[in-house]
Order: sequence, then structure tokens, then C-alpha cells
Amino acid sequence: MTGQIDSPKKKFIDTALRLFAERGFYGASLADVADELDLTKQSILYHFKTKEALYRAVLSDVSRRFDALLDEVTGLDQGAEKRLRFFLQRLLEHAQHAHHDVRHVARELLDDVARIETGGASHLKPLLEKSVELLTDLPKWRYRSEAERTAAACQLIGAVSYFAISQPTLKALWGQSKLEDTKDAFLSTLLLRL
Repeated sequence: MTGQIDSPKKKFIDTALRLFAERGFYGASLADVADELDLTKQSILYHFKTKEALYRAVLSDVSRRFDALLDEVTGLDQGAEKRLRFFLQRLLEHAQHAHHDVRHVARELLDDVARIETGGASHLKPLLEKSVELLTDLPKWRYRSEAERTAAACQLIGAVSYFAISQPTLKALWGQSKLEDTKDAFLSTLLLRL
């Protein structure tokens, strides 16, 4: 797929993203996607040929959004700590507003080890690499091992993702006011650990 995605394909991708995020690759079928859109399975197959092709389109769409986020961070001309904070803030905002992206990534990591082992999670590589790069720019982390920086980057991305997708549950447990107070303190508390 090159260029602009036409409207029917975009609807298929958006619906499939939601279903794959909720049910995983094996739990959502092409028939489920078609039913959600009140279409036939053949209409999806006309555009994507296979479930795997639709899944690849979903991964590409998610990857594009993460790439756009990384472009924002790359274009920022500020100190290392501000860049890292901006990155985490944008990642959190993205995760809150595009929670299906984050849930889909979590599903991908949990549900399909075989696909990941054959390079299926390559769409996550730029996000992880940029996180490690941002940590490397911090004086405290500059001389730490690559393994330590990578572990810290995974922890940061994981914490932001988990916090974002757990907000509906936290709201139900604590109420909106406490959730808002916690949201306000989240990044500062996370960055204290660095």
C-alpha cells in the first residue's frame, strides 16, 4: 500500500485494529471485522486477500503513528532531560488517545511469540531505539551499558503503556479526581527513578 489509504481500507484497518487489540490475532476473524462493518468477508478479502495481509496493514498503520511521534521528538531542540520528558509525555498522550495502538502492541508481544521471533515486531524497534538514544543523551546514563539503557527504556515504555491502558480501571477503583491527581504526578514520579 503506497500513498493515501482509501476510505474503505481505512475503515477495515481501524476496525481490525480495535478487534485485534481486544481479542488478539487468533481471537478476531475476518468475519468479525466484516460483521462490525455490516459487510461481507469477501469485501475485506477483495482489499487484503488474507487475514495476515490485513494484520500487516494494521501493524503498518500503528507503526506510522509511532513514527510520527518519534519525528516530533527528533525535531525537538532542547536539553536531554526535556527531550526525554517530552517523549514520555507524547507517548502517554498517544497511549491515552489511541489506546488501541498500545493494547495491540501488548497483544502482539503476549500472543504471538512465533511471529516476533521471525521479525514480526520490527515496528517496535524504532520506538525502543529512540528511547535508548534519549537515555544515552542523559549524563547519568551516557556511560551505562547498552543492556542497562535498553532495560531502562523497556521499563519506561512499559510503565507509560501500562498506566495509559489501565486508566479506565483506575478510574473505577479510585474515581476521576484521584486518577487526575495521579496522572499529574505520573511522569515526574517515573523520571525520579532515573
